[in-house]
Amino acid sequence: MSTLFGKTQHIFSMLLHHFTDMAAVTPKIQTLRCLIREMRRSLLPHENVRHSPAFVYMMKEYRRNAVTDQQYCRQQEEMAYLAHTCATYLEASRRYQELHQEYHCRGERTVKETADIVGFKLPNEH
Repeated sequence: MSTLFGKTQHIFSMLLHHFTDMAAVTPKIQTLRCLIREMRRSLLPHENVRHSPAFVYMMKEYRRNAVTDQQYCRQQEEMAYLAHTCATYLEASRRYQELHQEYHCRGERTVKETADIVGFKLPNEH
């Protein structure tokens, strides 16, 4: 979890400044929920996402910047774009790890197992 926190702390601080635009609250809240969902999936089953340093930091920044969405002179949708990009990165990283565990960590496979993975059928041997 500390790796996730280290990689995303800067992104979270940048992207959470523009989450209060009332015209686009729904997509921004959806992105926030997506970030939290990916954080939850990165934890062990018995761990609570609310106790993770990344969640605490993210929510603190979200609340701290809820007063205005014009705190910095940036395009209005830039922070929403960065949040969506971060959520996409976290989801893709998780999926990559799942695929890596499924296909790489099994060691040597037989020809039949390899053919089954890629969807080929081997000819019958007589």
